[in-house]
Amino acid sequence: MYVQRNWDPASSLTPDEQRKTLIRAFLAMENVPAEWCAVANNGNISQVPTESEVQSILAPWRPLSLRNVAAHIWQDRPEGLIILRTYYGNDEEAAAKFEEWLDREMGNGGSESEEDSWWRILDDRQRFNFPDDQWHRVLDTRSMADHLRSFHPDLIDENYYDSLSQENVLEDLVLYEAQQRWLAIANRDSFESENENKVDSFRLLMLDGHGNIVKESDIWPEEIPMLVNSPLRGQFRDSRWWVGGVIGPRYKHDGDIGSALFAAIRNIKSQSPFIVDS
Repeated sequence: MYVQRNWDPASSLTPDEQRKTLIRAFLAMENVPAEWCAVANNGNISQVPTESEVQSILAPWRPLSLRNVAAHIWQDRPEGLIILRTYYGNDEEAAAKFEEWLDREMGNGGSESEEDSWWRILDDRQRFNFPDDQWHRVLDTRSMADHLRSFHPDLIDENYYDSLSQENVLEDLVLYEAQQRWLAIANRDSFESENENKVDSFRLLMLDGHGNIVKESDIWPEEIPMLVNSPLRGQFRDSRWWVGGVIGPRYKHDGDIGSALFAAIRNIKSQSPFIVDS
């Protein structure tokens, strides 16, 4: 929607450069107009792309299958985990291993059937064959942004902390509120290792609504069902993935997001009669 609305046929950028520029601008938006969401408007959107726009702007960006997946996440906001495969070396062997993880150990991402979890699995050599440190490129082809974007410092007010007055882990609570989506990445380390005793694991990223890393951990394939079901059981905040997770660069105390959030925390703690520093 944003790309279509802001596309400039006369731009000096190449089509790929313009798409990436517009996608990054969309991901940076703090508030997304409700009229862009079909669910909020009885299945209607304010500007339906023409056939020409589909062919010249949208189709070269991503195929219909990925557009359907992105729309499903954007409109229906299904909760839980997305699994991204970024390594395609030793293709037949790696493909068989990945399928084994999905079918035997992970049960299609938890207790769901394959028909219900079709949007979770990103496995496409042409689209997602990224170097280990370039996972974020998936955001260029499939927006995982949510309607609710970042956990803004303005939300950290007296009412918020009054309701959490019995807690003694305010910073952890703020980080927990900030994370909105999980991304498990099957990268080179997942498939290859010189250590024959190495346990198979995925890189697990806990992302905010803009795709920034709030915390990072790892997860074994057989743990996937437990992760998917942990919010329903109220167990995620006590899990090893969250408790032992490493805070993402932008959410650390010296990061641009973390410094603003933690400054707001210190301000409210200094004012609240319910919070006493130890």
